[in-house]
Amino acid sequence: MRRFLAGLGLLVLGLGLLATPALAATAVGSKLQLRGHLPELGERPVMRVFQTQAAYDGFRASLGDANVFPASSNMFMSFDKDILALYARGNDTGGRCLRTGPNATLDGDTATLDLLFESGTCGAPSTAHYPFILVSLSRVAADGSSWVTPARSVCASAPGVSDSRACASLGTSATTPSPAPTATATAAATATPTASASASRTAAPTTTVAPSTAVPSPTRSAVAVASPSAAASASAQPAASGNADFFVTAGLVGLGVLIGIVIMAARRPRRSIRRIP
Repeated sequence: MRRFLAGLGLLVLGLGLLATPALAATAVGSKLQLRGHLPELGERPVMRVFQTQAAYDGFRASLGDANVFPASSNMFMSFDKDILALYARGNDTGGRCLRTGPNATLDGDTATLDLLFESGTCGAPSTAHYPFILVSLSRVAADGSSWVTPARSVCASAPGVSDSRACASLGTSATTPSPAPTATATAAATATPTASASASRTAAPTTTVAPSTAVPSPTRSAVAVASPSAAASASAQPAASGNADFFVTAGLVGLGVLIGIVIMAARRPRRSIRRIP
């Protein structure tokens, strides 16, 4: 009887060990495509998934002047092998940026991005606090299976931030934001990415950070923040024109004074010179 029970226990243990790999999460290769700060993506956490180039191009066009996303031809991915996942944190504390690891985790019907915060704002001003990240996910998981099915979803959350999880279903690519936070965050419409956008990327095309159902009104465009040299040249032009006007005016005044002196000298009567015999 004891031998039977011991054998039965070993059999159960062996079956459990065989089932463990099947129940373990599977890695899905991910690659950073773009990150930065963009208030047009909304105040709350949001996830978007693009499975086709047409869906991504339509999204880019909907951003209008705030479009800082690269064309699909400038990214390190192709839609026949990958899909795109866009996670926007919404209104954050500022002074930090999102990055991703080399793999997402597929557990059941949910693929979760591996996101981390790092100091800095990806090239945006220090007051930027609307971090987002665009990540490509391989359509084939590490076990060789094609995991992109309508029943699955892609999710992400900002590390260490409660109520920051957002998901998007692959069946509809619809956005499912996380529950509303208990304290409502207020966006400061000051000079930079509080109400502006700046997109910068690492290991991705330099073309630059779209839209959400609720769009705040930024005071500056993403392009203006991303190109400080253009703003500087624009501000320098009025000063240069002002200096030119000053010199022209001074020249005209000097010329008038000189002409007046010549006229006065011409009108003065000449003194007659008496010769002494």
